[in-house]
Amino acid sequence: MNNKKRNIIVGLHTFFHDGSIFTIDTDTKETRYLKFERITGVKGQFHNDLTSWVKYLNHLGYMPEQVDTVWLANGSNMLIHGGVQNMYPAQYKLVDHHVCHQYSGNKLNSFVFDNVGSQYDCFTIYKRRQQKYKLDIHKHPSLGRSLEVMWIYWFLKGKPSENQEEQFAGHTMALHGFGKDYSHLIGPQIINRTYEEFLEFRKNFKGEDESQICNNYITSLHYYWYKKIKRHFKNYFSKKDFISFTGGVGHNIVLNTLLKKDYPNFTPVPHCGDEGTSIGALLWALRTGWQVRNAKLDFKNMYQRDENFGYASKETIKKVAKYLKQGKIVMWGQGWGEIGPRALGFRSILFDPCVENAKQVINDRIKKRIWFRPYGASVPTEYYKDYFDLDFESPWMLYQAKVKDPVKFKNITHVDGTCRIQTVSMDHNPPYLKLLKAFGELSGYPVLINTSMNLPGKPIVGTKKQAKIMFDNSQADVLVMGDEIYTK
Repeated sequence: MNNKKRNIIVGLHTFFHDGSIFTIDTDTKETRYLKFERITGVKGQFHNDLTSWVKYLNHLGYMPEQVDTVWLANGSNMLIHGGVQNMYPAQYKLVDHHVCHQYSGNKLNSFVFDNVGSQYDCFTIYKRRQQKYKLDIHKHPSLGRSLEVMWIYWFLKGKPSENQEEQFAGHTMALHGFGKDYSHLIGPQIINRTYEEFLEFRKNFKGEDESQICNNYITSLHYYWYKKIKRHFKNYFSKKDFISFTGGVGHNIVLNTLLKKDYPNFTPVPHCGDEGTSIGALLWALRTGWQVRNAKLDFKNMYQRDENFGYASKETIKKVAKYLKQGKIVMWGQGWGEIGPRALGFRSILFDPCVENAKQVINDRIKKRIWFRPYGASVPTEYYKDYFDLDFESPWMLYQAKVKDPVKFKNITHVDGTCRIQTVSMDHNPPYLKLLKAFGELSGYPVLINTSMNLPGKPIVGTKKQAKIMFDNSQADVLVMGDEIYTK
């Protein structure tokens, strides 16, 4: 075993939350990726040691004796300075947290915006891979952090959730649609003073409805950061520049859509959160010439290496389309899982958006979301402009678009008239595209509610066993795994 060739290079993010592993075979150039939670079933799975990663390496089909180097995303200088006592013997090399983020975007120009990096940075602009500007977390708390704090104060009475891996920034974002922009009233953002800053903001609206003031604050925070980002972009980028967006704030569809309209080649990536830093750590090593040059990544053909569910036949797709037209809730599992936290038709719950009270039905029977959080929808790329007002494709469900018929599609229309959409193409997900079209032939509209295949507090399922357990413990009507159909 000790003579086994060391032809596997590893990118690893294991500390604090959202652990993941990314590998490349130096001989074949094959890459494999896995987010830990997809096989453990524990949301945000992480390990603050350097031994547990070996079991995920084994899941990918490799032995530690095959590993040449582990490129480790630096989660915090404090952790590294404190020392890691529990380490599997391997050659470890650290890569700065924000550098990992920017390389995971796979573009020369990038914008990183997250909670905190390994140098206490939350906001970094890179031009041709070179850092040009950054903001320190102590003086400029992240938008994501502010949204998280406000949820805790408003909905959890100031007490953090018992589930420490549960994140709320995306929940709070939904309030943006209910508010108005008073960003000129937002003062300087200072860490650990988010709620105090809200109280100052509230003083401008004496006598007004408290919930509307809260909504206005969330809307104003979004526009505050949008305007701030635009000011900095003007110093470094032209309208034609290709810019990737990474860091956890890259999941914010409001900010993404605003910036995309100003910078047409601005692209948030599906794995923009910390789950993508393992990809970035390894890409940094490859791009800087440490081991393998000319490795290419195509995000449309990059998946979780969790468990391959197989693929639906033409007959199965027709059956499922009929179930959907009958108003059935369908758990749809195909192939490998998608990277990132969005369900993209590989691990999805699907429903006809024109079923009466469809949003409430899915909420009551499976998702249990708070009432104001909307659902996204999928549509074939070739038809999306017939139903949504958007000038660009949205393959990763990271943009919002105005719904052209908000009455017919009221179940996917947020209060501001928008919907988070996924445009589906043949080169990304052929079975799902065929299902959308088959459903469209029966219904007259190739549009489906698409939400992630998970129960509250759980990650997206990664294995057939997890999917079957979820099906048995939910009120979904149909489970499809590859070409297999289960019904109740």
